Amino acid sequence: MTSPLQPRTVARCPLDGVAAAVGTVGELCAGPAIGIRFHEFAAPYDQVVQPLCWLGPGDRATYDLHTASVPPIRLYRMGGGTLIFGKGLLVRDGTLIELDRYGFHELGRFDYPFNAGFLQLEGTMARIAPPARVRVIDEPCILLSQGGEAVWGHWLLDLWPRLIMALSAPMRVRIILDADVAPWVAGMLRNAGIGPDRVIWHDKGRETLLADDVYVPGFLRWRSAVSPWVNLAWNLFPAAPGAGPQRLYVSRTRTGAGSSLSNAAEIEAMAVRRGYTLVHPESLPLDRQVALFAGATHVVGEAGSALHNTAFSPAGTRVGVMLSPTGFIRILQAGIGHVRAQPTGFAFGDPAGDARRITMPGALATELLDAMDAVS
Repeated sequence: MTSPLQPRTVARCPLDGVAAAVGTVGELCAGPAIGIRFHEFAAPYDQVVQPLCWLGPGDRATYDLHTASVPPIRLYRMGGGTLIFGKGLLVRDGTLIELDRYGFHELGRFDYPFNAGFLQLEGTMARIAPPARVRVIDEPCILLSQGGEAVWGHWLLDLWPRLIMALSAPMRVRIILDADVAPWVAGMLRNAGIGPDRVIWHDKGRETLLADDVYVPGFLRWRSAVSPWVNLAWNLFPAAPGAGPQRLYVSRTRTGAGSSLSNAAEIEAMAVRRGYTLVHPESLPLDRQVALFAGATHVVGEAGSALHNTAFSPAGTRVGVMLSPTGFIRILQAGIGHVRAQPTGFAFGDPAGDARRITMPGALATELLDAMDAVS
């Protein structure tokens, strides 16, 4: 039985300062896990992503910056005993492993409020207080846990591609996931041939895992720059379109958070007059969502997870995004459109309260819809 953990001070070290590269994924997976090694499937690169249209007061410089740099695609393997707690906090040999934001966009972040309860940074050191209860994992596993596990967009953009990338390696492992995930996660895992017996449910707030052999897949995006490797994951969903409408307006009026548009009824009515059908993806099972978006030629809606379902749409589908120009600019749709060859335009409304809420001027919405129909 492993003794309960006690708070203590540990050193800090960047992951790439202690990780060694190997030439093939077969070499990475062969034999026992020793130290920290990684295989790089694809090198990082820079790119330029042009929007279909750019309407309103949005910050184009932020768009260009956040879509410019695609991160390396890497799979790490850690042997010899790794403590796992919080949202991706890793401690080995008395050292807190620092995962850089470029390669691990939402994993092991020290600035997460949830992680703040487990550590306090002190210069080159860190004071850690992981959950005292330890569960030993003595079989190979994949650390899939990260921030945003309960959000559909993070599953589609981050967790699902990370999982499929890791499963491309010649190994049979179990998957570490947060014990509190959304009900649709089981359906996604089944699509990858993973049943409940292969999942290690981690109660992050109450236990620390001690893994002898853990694989840690990096992220396939940095900010809004998405690697084309995500297509390996997204193409696993059945692509046969249903007999539904081809022009979709993605409404958010029935979600828990509600629409970000203060004049949602006006804009939705305008879209319907232009031949769009209002859809509420959150009310549909996953297979129907996939079929609906697989048959779409035009998709318009507010920035957010529901609109990310254009990952299921074919190349050439035109996408229009309405969003706020203030606060965090939600332009991740640009990265999806780029790797799926879907022209994607943006219209920024007038702030209407908090950073998320906007009023979309009718004239600006008309410009966006016109751009969707313009022949290139």
